[in-house]
Amino acid sequence: MRSPRLVRDLAAQVGSRQVLDRPADLAAYGYDAFGASGERHLPGAVVFPGSTEEVSAVLQVCANHGVPVVPRGAGTGYSGGAVPRVGGVVVCLTRMNAVLGFEPEAMRIHVEAGMVTAAVHRRALDSGLYYPPDPGSSSTCTIGGNVACNSAGPHTLRYGTTADYVAGATVVLADGRIARLGEGGDGGVDLLRLLCGSEGTLAIVTEVLLRLLPAPATRSTVAASFAGMEPAATAVAGISAAGLVPAAVEFLDAAALRAVARTGVDAYAPEAGALVLLELEGDPGAVAAELDAALSALGTGSPTGIEHAVDGPGQKRLWAARKAISAAVATVMIGKVNEDVVVPRDRIAELVATVQRLGAEHSVPVVNFGHIGDGNLHATFLIDPRRQGDRQRGDAAAHRLFEAVLDMGGAITGEHGVGSTKVPFVERQLGSGTVQLMRRIKASLDPRGLLNPATKVPQES
Repeated sequence: MRSPRLVRDLAAQVGSRQVLDRPADLAAYGYDAFGASGERHLPGAVVFPGSTEEVSAVLQVCANHGVPVVPRGAGTGYSGGAVPRVGGVVVCLTRMNAVLGFEPEAMRIHVEAGMVTAAVHRRALDSGLYYPPDPGSSSTCTIGGNVACNSAGPHTLRYGTTADYVAGATVVLADGRIARLGEGGDGGVDLLRLLCGSEGTLAIVTEVLLRLLPAPATRSTVAASFAGMEPAATAVAGISAAGLVPAAVEFLDAAALRAVARTGVDAYAPEAGALVLLELEGDPGAVAAELDAALSALGTGSPTGIEHAVDGPGQKRLWAARKAISAAVATVMIGKVNEDVVVPRDRIAELVATVQRLGAEHSVPVVNFGHIGDGNLHATFLIDPRRQGDRQRGDAAAHRLFEAVLDMGGAITGEHGVGSTKVPFVERQLGSGTVQLMRRIKASLDPRGLLNPATKVPQES
C-alpha cells in the first residue's frame, strides 16, 4: 500500500529522483527471473541509494515506519528471493557499482555491491588475475546478489563458491547500523560467513572485498558427446575415479542441445544424446598430463565424438552451447521454472530421468543442464504463463522434484538460493533443530523481521 509519508521520508534521504512509487514504475520490481514467468508482488516503493550511508538512512526510515525491506541487485535470481511478497520497500543497489580499491599485488579488489560480476572478471584479467565464481548470469548479475545467494557457476568444482572469495564486507543492519567485517574491518568473521548465502535476511551487503587468484597459465577445453545421459555419467565417474579435479565439468542433455540448435549457435554436437564439457587449468605440464588422463576417463563412457581446444576461439566455440542455453530455452517456450537441485554425483543420470518423467506427467517440456562435476542439476520446466494452468503445472513438477531430490539425499538448491519458492522444503532438508537455530540467528540481527520476510527462513506456524 502506498504511503505518501514513507515516500517523503525516503526521498529526504536519497533525493526524490531516486524513489519510485507510481504503480507503473513499481511493476518492474514486483518480480525477479522466477516471477518473469508469471508471478508479481508490487512493493510500496523502490529506492536507489548511492552509498552505504544512504542505505543506512533508508533502513532507519523503514525501521521507523515498521515496513519490510527487500534488497535487490539485478533481479536475475530464479527463486523469488528479491520479490516483495508482503509489500514494503525494495532497496535496489544498482547505482552502487564502483570499484573502491584494487591491489593487484595483494590480489584484492574492493567493490560496491551493485558491481556486475563480469566487470570484476575483466578487471582481474587485465592484471593477470582471476576471479573464479562465474554464474550463468555473470554479464548482468551483481556481486551483492552473488554474496546473498553464495553463487557459484561452472568452475565451482575446483575453485569453490563466492563465499570462498569474500575477504571482507560492509553491511547495513536492519536498524540502519553499519558494520565492517573481515579484512579491514572490526572483526566479525563469523558474521561474515553467515552473510554468504543469507539472501538479504540478516543485513544488506553494500561493499565487498574479494580475494583474487593468479590467472592460470594454461587452459584446455574438451567437449565429448555421448549417446545419452547414462554413458555421460559413466564418463564423469571415470574422471572422478582417476583422481582428477578439473576446473569445470558441465553437461547438457539432448533437449538442451536441441534448444541451442534452434538459436543457430555454432555449437559442438547438436544432435548428441548428451554433451559433457571439461575444462582443465594450471601449469602447462600439469594440464597436458591431466588432459591425457581425462581423455582416457571419458573413454569409459564410449563417447560418440571428442573435440579438444587450447586456443581462445576454439574454446569459445566448445563452450557456445553451454553459454547459450539460458537464452535458447526461450525459443522453445517463453517461460520457465528453473531449479538448481543437487544430488550425489552417481545419481545424476537417475535424476535427469526423474525430471523427464515429471515433465511428462505434468505436461511440461523439460531441459536439463548444469554442473555435473559437483552434482548440481539445472532442471528446467518450460511453460507459457499466458496459457491456462501452465504455471501451476510447472510449479507442481518442481515440488515433486524437490521431494525426489531429498529422497536421494540431495539438496533443494546449489547456488540459486532458497528464496521464497523453496521455503516449504527447508525444514525437511535441514531438520527442525537447524531451522530453529536459523530463526534465532535472524531474530538476534533482525528482531522485528523486516529484512526480506518470507525468504530463506521458514516462519513459525
